Amino acid sequence: MNDSCYYQYAFAQPDCRAQEIGPGVDARYAVELICDGPTAAVVSRIGLDRFDPDKLQGRTAEEIRWLGEIAARHNQIVCQAADSSTVLPLRLGAVFRSQDSLQAALARCRPIVAAFLQQFRQRQEWGVKLYWQTSQREDPAGHAGPPSPHYSTAARTGTGYLAGKKVQLEDRRKLRAAVHQTVQTIEQRLSATAEHYCRLRTLTGELTGRTEDMVFNAAFLLSSATRESWLEMIERVRQDICQAGLLLELSGPWPPYHFCPSLEL
Repeated sequence: MNDSCYYQYAFAQPDCRAQEIGPGVDARYAVELICDGPTAAVVSRIGLDRFDPDKLQGRTAEEIRWLGEIAARHNQIVCQAADSSTVLPLRLGAVFRSQDSLQAALARCRPIVAAFLQQFRQRQEWGVKLYWQTSQREDPAGHAGPPSPHYSTAARTGTGYLAGKKVQLEDRRKLRAAVHQTVQTIEQRLSATAEHYCRLRTLTGELTGRTEDMVFNAAFLLSSATRESWLEMIERVRQDICQAGLLLELSGPWPPYHFCPSLEL
């Protein structure tokens, strides 16, 4: 068995209490901290007899199941490390064949990582998703209940039918435009008090498991000084958007996943 390989979860500060986290992605080995001046690597050893990096491609159902387990544990460890240190999270699958290659990567990334850890001290990421409720889509006024009368009474043949369809499509266009405007307003309100934010791609129902359409997805970076006022803003927005048929989903706090620099490990 080759147990000299290392799996890295994140960069952190040297005072990170990684030794308290417990088992890594290979449960036979505990998470540890390898320091390099003002930075450190949150790592654990892995045995290639059980941890094959090629499985990270997820080509089979078995590999996808295994990958899901690895991803969940990876995220848990990053979040636990963030409890005692500012962290720069790494993507899934940062494997080093020796401690020497790990140390070389630490030295290579030291200036960028040290600057990031200093800049993002006491900062957390929060996620906001907005969903458009299915029951509201057909009502241009934004009220629940039965659809507008012209949907059910429009003539079914000839020019009457075509006119009815045109009105229906125009109402839907207006409704979508109104929802889009509301989303833009919410984005402006939330980003105004955040230190940074970034728009993320919206997800389909197959990925969210929800019947509502996702119409907004973003990550916001908050300092400890602004967090409480921003969360109060979230609650006001949540109340304001009910009549527009929108639902707000808040997640966090997380390490600053979406604000990390690109690194060549």
